[in-house]
Amino acid sequence: MAKIDKSREIPKFLLDKQYLYGSVLFILTFSFVFMVVYTPFSYTAWFSLTDMRHLLLTAIFYVGALLIMWASKHIMYRVQDRVRFTFAKYTAWLLAEVVVISLFYTIFTSVFISPFEQTSWVLLLKAVWCVLMIMAIPYTIQTLYAAYKAKTEELQMLQYEMSLGGEQTVTYPSLINLYDYNGTLKLTINADSLYYMESQDNYVKIFYINNGKLLSYMLRCRTKAIEENLAGTSMVRCHRSYMVNVMKINNIRKKGKARYVILDNGDIKPIPVSKSYFKNLIGKIERFNASGRSVTETEEQAGPEETSAEGVQADQQA
Repeated sequence: MAKIDKSREIPKFLLDKQYLYGSVLFILTFSFVFMVVYTPFSYTAWFSLTDMRHLLLTAIFYVGALLIMWASKHIMYRVQDRVRFTFAKYTAWLLAEVVVISLFYTIFTSVFISPFEQTSWVLLLKAVWCVLMIMAIPYTIQTLYAAYKAKTEELQMLQYEMSLGGEQTVTYPSLINLYDYNGTLKLTINADSLYYMESQDNYVKIFYINNGKLLSYMLRCRTKAIEENLAGTSMVRCHRSYMVNVMKINNIRKKGKARYVILDNGDIKPIPVSKSYFKNLIGKIERFNASGRSVTETEEQAGPEETSAEGVQADQQA
């Protein structure tokens, strides 16, 4: 069985879109609370919720800081397929973020706030220290939580892989090997346990069953690469963001012009089928039907009528 890769990379969840953009709101909320407590004890902080002019300036500054952090996270998200983020690189990136926000605060203060007795350099150093304190706690909490989620996910997958060792037989199409963006084998999974995969740009979230529970594993890999790797298996792409296991399809539901794959697990929501991938999906289903199992399509608006996969294809061609 594949072993979990021990590298110096940061927890993969830290580069997930939800975590990156969510951290911006988390830090801004925390900083607001921090500044309410900190401002009365500082002679360089000018934030105010009562004085109308300073309230307006506070709002403008927060919008500027929000844009800086959003841009930072957006760039980080876009370059992660080309940059291997170790803890050192990740920390350096966050420190650069602190410096940029501190520079923005210093310039903003110098332009819009009455002159302070301290020089701009002193103001900048105090700003760096204050911003560093504000951001350190949220980032620490986020990193610890992301590491916990990653370790929990990897432990669940390791337990699953260990359980495969006790199986006497493996049915079609045997075991499926999944590789990360470096070509490293990250996990081996029985096709009978695999349900579907959801693309999240630089990651593919893999959903599988272990001991009756629906679990997930986030693999750093492009959807196109994993689609090519799984070409000879029961996995098929039905949407730009989804791949499904035809062995797990109960039926294809048609609602208006839209179609959805219904899998044989009630915990999984209907998975959309795009028009460009429909023919490919039907082709894979037909090959699977030849092995003795039938997959049908239900027309929701027409009542309980069902047609065979061949009828679905004919409908599409018509």
